[in-house]
Amino acid sequence: MLPIYAPFAPSRRRFLSKPISLRLRRLFSTQSSSIEYTLSHPIHMIWGANTGVGKTLVSAGLAVSHLSPLPPSSNTSTPVAAKFIYIKPVQTGFPSDSDSRFVYHKFSEIFLRRRPSITVLASNHVLTASIPAAQATLGGGVVEEIEEGGNLKSGLRALGWYEERKLQGEVGEVVAPASELICKTIYGWREGVSPHLAAEMEGAVVEDSVLLGMLKQSLGIGLEGGSQVGGVFSVIETAGGVASPGPSGSLQCDLYRPFRLPAILVGDGRLGGISSTISAYESLKLRGYDVVAVVFEDYGLVNEVPLASYLRNRVPVLVLPPIPQDKSDKLMEWFDEAQPLFNSLKEIMVSAFIERTKRLSNMPKKAQDIFWWPFTQHKLVPEEAVTVIDSRCGEHFAVHKALNHGFIMQQFDACASWWTQGPDQTLQIELARDMGYAAARFGHVMFPENVYEPALECAELLLGGVGKDYLFCEELTPLVLVSSISS
Repeated sequence: MLPIYAPFAPSRRRFLSKPISLRLRRLFSTQSSSIEYTLSHPIHMIWGANTGVGKTLVSAGLAVSHLSPLPPSSNTSTPVAAKFIYIKPVQTGFPSDSDSRFVYHKFSEIFLRRRPSITVLASNHVLTASIPAAQATLGGGVVEEIEEGGNLKSGLRALGWYEERKLQGEVGEVVAPASELICKTIYGWREGVSPHLAAEMEGAVVEDSVLLGMLKQSLGIGLEGGSQVGGVFSVIETAGGVASPGPSGSLQCDLYRPFRLPAILVGDGRLGGISSTISAYESLKLRGYDVVAVVFEDYGLVNEVPLASYLRNRVPVLVLPPIPQDKSDKLMEWFDEAQPLFNSLKEIMVSAFIERTKRLSNMPKKAQDIFWWPFTQHKLVPEEAVTVIDSRCGEHFAVHKALNHGFIMQQFDACASWWTQGPDQTLQIELARDMGYAAARFGHVMFPENVYEPALECAELLLGGVGKDYLFCEELTPLVLVSSISS
């Protein structure tokens, strides 16, 4: 979370009329039945090794990079309009601290300084806030709704608040369509503490399923009749560190796991930052996230060398220039110096997106050419009937559908196998952690004439449980032990 130091030019601030506000409330309070998002353009999640490591600066830099004038497309001489969508699902310390407002204002400052030959329609939206945050935003006038019995009906209010401005650059020879910057805060709490504490203190706890439903809706809003394919870029910025709690108390790395969006990890270049960055990276990988790049501020400690060595060059490590410590600095020169790095980061993200979508699209054909599925008449299986499974979370697969540029959606695993239907999302993470521990401790162990703790403990549990009495005999005990190894 970054303070806003510079005075800003006035922009249009509005509150939506009551009917629209109520409609927004109904739209965003509906629990999503499933997770779904488009693959028509890159969507990445910005994570931090800790709070205050510069996630919002990275988001703002990516916005500037993406909304810089794009070359004309192959079938037209007119430059392509671009759209950058920034989403902050959870914001504490609001409204005095607002990361979406920082991105909105900082982009506007940089634009007016550079004056590129484009027009950008910039906007910042706040959808929902706790009552104290809403009162601070509106300057009073927010009444608490009380149920029968004296209990508070809801600690949240749908604000429908936004500000907008039209940024006009130098007029070029070719009039290009206007690009867009859309910034959104989904939930805001007034106390500048961890989200689970702020939500509890202000009586405005949000369940994980509701937050994910609002995030799903927010990813879709702004794309209606949008820019040409390739002109849209979305980032979702988390709050605090990778394992910081969300509003319900769930760790954010678990909270957002159903989406499993590609991750950008903003590491820590300070003393101790190597350890915290590696810990954050491992927490994401343990949960099945794909980390596209690691980026952090240079503090002169050369943290990138051991980090690159640990990552074995599998993940690019980018180093931002040192951020000026003078709080009156508007960071204009810093963004100029860092722009080549943000351009490189954006290209890495786009390349990873293209590679992912290409791989998902090619999997059905490759599977038909290479796989042999049991109990299947292969010639009767059309390519479009092959289910491409991108991941699994709890009892749902995330499957790829090829319609309309492709999208990822949840699909219930209906195979009804006892050993696949048992683990929910929480147990899935525990299994991954325990399997990782066992693999790190033992690697591979040949069983005959050897004993090691997991096999012995498993055999004891089997013989003391389902195998008690009728399996406890000299002839069958070795079979039980072998079965425990294979399990």
